[in-house]
Parts: sequence; C-alpha cells; structure tokens
Amino acid sequence: MKKTKLKELNKMNKLLLVFSILFITISCKDENFKSKSLNKDLLNKNTEQSEKSITETKEFTIKGTEVHQIKSTVNKKDYDLYIKLPKSYSNTDKKFPILILTDSDYSFPLVTSINRRLHVEEYILIGISYSKGEKSTISRTRDYTPTYSPNEPRGHSKESRLASGKADDFVAFIKNDVFLFLENKYRVDMTKKVLAGHSFGGLLASYMLVTTPNLFEYYMVGSPSLWYDNHCIMKFEDKYSKTESDMKANIFMCIGADEETKTGSKMVTEMLDFKERLLSRDYKDLRIKSIIIPDEDHQTVYPSFITKGIIWAFGKE
Repeated sequence: MKKTKLKELNKMNKLLLVFSILFITISCKDENFKSKSLNKDLLNKNTEQSEKSITETKEFTIKGTEVHQIKSTVNKKDYDLYIKLPKSYSNTDKKFPILILTDSDYSFPLVTSINRRLHVEEYILIGISYSKGEKSTISRTRDYTPTYSPNEPRGHSKESRLASGKADDFVAFIKNDVFLFLENKYRVDMTKKVLAGHSFGGLLASYMLVTTPNLFEYYMVGSPSLWYDNHCIMKFEDKYSKTESDMKANIFMCIGADEETKTGSKMVTEMLDFKERLLSRDYKDLRIKSIIIPDEDHQTVYPSFITKGIIWAFGKE
C-alpha cells in the first residue's frame, strides 16, 4: 500500500515538473513576443516620426528678402529681382541708396551675409537673376556682352556665344523697367545708385561706363573680361572720348593678382591699361580707385572684391 502511494506521489511530482517547465517556456515565449511587439511598435513610431520630420522639411530662405518677377519690355524675357531691405526700412520714411548685383544666384546670398558684418550706410540690395527658363551661360553671355562674337575662344558654349551681344537691351531693361519698378515699390534714393559686376558682369559695368556713365553714380568693376571680342571695349571708350568732355562717375576696380598668368591671361594688365586710358582723358568728374589683391584668382576674388567695394561705396566717413 505504501509503495503504491509512493509511486503515485512520484508520478504527480513528475507531472508537476513537466507542467512547470511548459509554463516557464510559454511565459518566456510570451515575453519574447511582447518584447518583439514593443520593439516593432517603437520602430514604427520612430519611422513615423522620421517621415513626419521629412515632410516638414522646408527650403532655406534668406531672412528679410523678397522676390519679384519682372518682364523686360525690351527682350520680353522674365527675370527675378531679389530684394533685401535694410533693418531700419520699416521704422523710417527716408529713402535709401541701392546696390544692384549681376550674377545674383551667387552674389546675392553672399552679399547679404557679408553686409551683416559691415558698419556701412544702409542701402537696398537688389539682385537681378538670369532670364527665367534659360541656362545661366546663355543669359549672361547675351545680357552682359556688348558685341556679337560667335567664335569667342574664351567664351561659354557655342550655344551661348550665338546669343551674345545684347548688352544694350539689358541696359535698357535696367533703365526702363528695373528702375521704374523700384521707384514705384520702394523708397529708393535715385541719386545714389551702385552697380557691381564681376567677370562678364565687370565687362558690362565697363561698357556702361563708356556709353551711359550717368545711369549709375558708382560702378564696382571686378575682374572685367576686357579681352572680349579683341578688346572691343577700347573702341567704345575711344568713341565716347571723341564726343564727350566729362564722365561723371565713381569707379572701383578690383582684380586678383593671380589673374595674370603664364598661360596667356593678361587681365591685370588689361584692367590697369583701361584705368590709365580713362584717366588720360582728364575727365573733371571722374574718380577711380583700383586694387590688386594678392593670392586671389578669377574664381576666388569675388568675396574680397565685393567687401572692399561696399566699404568704398557705402563706408561711413
């Protein structure tokens, strides 16, 4: 009898042990499942947050700037005007001088940043974009060059060179459309207008100097491409000198020393020759300042050029 009870007790203990093992195994599996579910929920939540953050991504814009599209009444092309107003604009009724930039996709954001660190007279900054819907090389070749030069060896692409020689249209666009828009929209001081151009933009500024110098009061001429079309700028200068006895303009010329190279570029010499040519005319109201910046080339000189030019044009006495 006792042996039978002992066997039954052992049997029950074995059953209890089996049930315990099964219970622990099932519990572990359940916890593992819960853990996996929790991790999955966390992953899904993180993914949702990541996707949400992506959908909320916005384009970077320059604080305090405006963009206006304007159509040229001359060549019928559309351009954007980028406008940066001075800090005190909304707190006063005064008029402000203007600085107009060429190649503004590069120059405008750079100048807005540089100007924050300069203690100069406040002004309205205006950048004129390349024509809408066209390659920048086509737009700047057409708008900044004074003559048609389809085989220009140092120009842009063949397509760009075929569009060359329409600087007169662009000058008329500034005079008739851009100035009119600015006068109607903002409080601008039209007695102090400054133009800044580099490379082909510098060529444009030089061309304006010897054809319509009174359009701006100040010209900032950076690394001008005076080599263009066999130095055609000299012909325009010569023509101007034969009919005009004065040139009422303030000119700041700047170039990198390394733009005079052993490969044949003579841009430093060309700029200095152009300066001396203008000075030789003895124009009573002409003022010229020139700077050659060491260790700078055509690609690197612009930040130094524009900084020194702004101080020259808007520096407080």
